[in-house]
Amino acid sequence: MLDRDSAAFIQTGVAISLAACGADRMPNNARALGCKLVDGQQRVAIFMRLSQTHALVANIRENGLVAAVFSLPSSNRTLQLKGSDAQVVDFDHADLMLIERHTEAFLREVLPEGISELAVRTIHDWSPDDMLTVVFTPSAAFSQTPGPRAGQPLGSRP
Repeated sequence: MLDRDSAAFIQTGVAISLAACGADRMPNNARALGCKLVDGQQRVAIFMRLSQTHALVANIRENGLVAAVFSLPSSNRTLQLKGSDAQVVDFDHADLMLIERHTEAFLREVLPEGISELAVRTIHDWSPDDMLTVVFTPSAAFSQTPGPRAGQPLGSRP
């Protein structure tokens, strides 16, 4: 589903949000702290704080439907991935370095835009004991970069 460029893009200093909804169609979303590709680069693993995702986790456990958005602040390049098989799994403490790397990359991205380091570190604050991972297989991918191609499936022609 993801070409090499898109796979690399989602693992850079992007802002990541994950959303889900339950049977009531009421959306829940939360900011993620990084991601990686797993299972032969076929699935996306997104790192989240449990304390900020209770309703989101309940939705995922109810139906497995998710939408993840990856946006690069300096260019507004945005990619959306959707999945229908999301699972909440235990956080692997070996991934702590990926969260730290993601935070540093995000800082390099937003500091020139005038966002303070304190604000970023506050938003990206986490505790190893408060982490979980959501894993899903992308079943649809869209460009959501503002402009005439926003909403177009990846790989589609104008």
